[in-house]
Amino acid sequence: MFSQPFLFVKTSNALRHPLCAALALAAALPPAQAQTGAAPQKPSYQVEEIPVPKGVAPEIGGLGFTPSGKLVVLTRRSGILTALPTPDATHMQWTRFSDQSLHNANGLFVISDREMLVSQMPELTRVLDNDGDGIADEYRTEASFNLSGAYHEVTAGPVPDGKDGFFIALNTASHSGFTFEHTRGLFSEVSRRGRNFASVQHRGWVMHWDPKTGLTPWAKGFRSPNGIQTGPDGSVWVTDNQGDFRTTNPLYHVEQGLFYGHPSSLVWDPAYVKADPKRDPLKQPMAELDAMRAPAAVLFPYGFSRSPAEPLFDTTNGKFGPFKGQMLVADAAAPRIIRVMLEKVDGVMQGACVDFYSHNGLRNGSNRMVFSPEGTELYVGQTMREWAGAMEGLQRIKFNGGSIFEILSMHLTRDGFELEFTQPVDAGVGEKPEAFATESYWYEYSSNYGGPESQSEKVRVSSVQWSADRRKVRLVYPKLQAQKVIRLNLTGFTSGAQPLGHAMVAYTINRLAN
Repeated sequence: MFSQPFLFVKTSNALRHPLCAALALAAALPPAQAQTGAAPQKPSYQVEEIPVPKGVAPEIGGLGFTPSGKLVVLTRRSGILTALPTPDATHMQWTRFSDQSLHNANGLFVISDREMLVSQMPELTRVLDNDGDGIADEYRTEASFNLSGAYHEVTAGPVPDGKDGFFIALNTASHSGFTFEHTRGLFSEVSRRGRNFASVQHRGWVMHWDPKTGLTPWAKGFRSPNGIQTGPDGSVWVTDNQGDFRTTNPLYHVEQGLFYGHPSSLVWDPAYVKADPKRDPLKQPMAELDAMRAPAAVLFPYGFSRSPAEPLFDTTNGKFGPFKGQMLVADAAAPRIIRVMLEKVDGVMQGACVDFYSHNGLRNGSNRMVFSPEGTELYVGQTMREWAGAMEGLQRIKFNGGSIFEILSMHLTRDGFELEFTQPVDAGVGEKPEAFATESYWYEYSSNYGGPESQSEKVRVSSVQWSADRRKVRLVYPKLQAQKVIRLNLTGFTSGAQPLGHAMVAYTINRLAN
């Protein structure tokens, strides 16, 4: 193991790679200047590159901070790194907390400067530095995950349950990979069929782990849940990826015992197979599966979201901008971080998604995120996935303050929506229904791999009602329906001549407001 810090690296990735240099230059220019020719202004958010030591494969599987303020970086192939952040990221002094080759590590929870939980492909591992020298000296298996041998059986989490336990999401296997003759865990011939399958027990499940009672199955029906998070209220949230039985990318509010749509995991549900141990869920009529499944809280428009990864709630209390309490979602196949505005309607979670930050220096491959202890920086770890054309590395987005003009919230009303903005909208702007171009569509539940938007139609706003302070607008529609996504594109919106940062917002209606 390494007992000395890594050699200090001064050369930034942006200077060594022309493409990164171009992206870094783009990050320095606010979108308003590039698009409108307006006078230069300091951007509210700016991406910085964080070089990692030479010889480290910068495929990031987890990020966290120790109580002493050190950044912890879990890599898929190069162990665990730590460094104290510095204003100039090129001056960060890196140390290896662990140089052990972890097996496709894709989840991290930091307990202290000397203790961490890491989810590897085969197990949940407690990594300990018992003698306090800054280097791990014990690797303790806390829970084992069943494996068929397929490369796709990765994990997400652990994330805390607010007590002593944690939640972990287990991927299904992929038909493009093989299955070992000898597997870990019970094997099901029935569930070896299909594009994504759960041939070993509890693949495609969200699991709960308690140090005293061990692993317990929590919820089922997931395909490739590469993001899991718990909210400040203890709620569990999971992102899944488009594919078979996934027409687009969903965000789920996960509740114990429910089924979330991908049927391969049902063979490991005792209640499902009670009557017939060889019951094949892939042969069950789609209408029956559809009636069983819990809805997604948000259906991300495909293309806008390519491969959602870790969600993260903004708990910075305004230190990272005006989006306190909202959710950010990383995307592993697009240079974008998405912002999600959630609400409960008729007892069911649903809400809207909008762009938070895209391009302008941000790479593809964003997999894991963490806020700095001060709350003014968002650290983003990327990992390579060749199918996604993704890149890899470590970046941070700094909040510089300044003027932010965005859609702050979107609430469903009995006859439409109420939009709130971060700043007053200029008088004379958005007075006509045409300024709120609206379309309605849905994603049909299907066993196919992905699918188009269906039932698409343009919808005209009936009336527009602005608040006196010009920060809120109430939109009335002739008719709204449940099981619809309503996508708005706002055109020509300004505040003090500053253009709206992101004009497209999409709201998933599961239930109508009473």
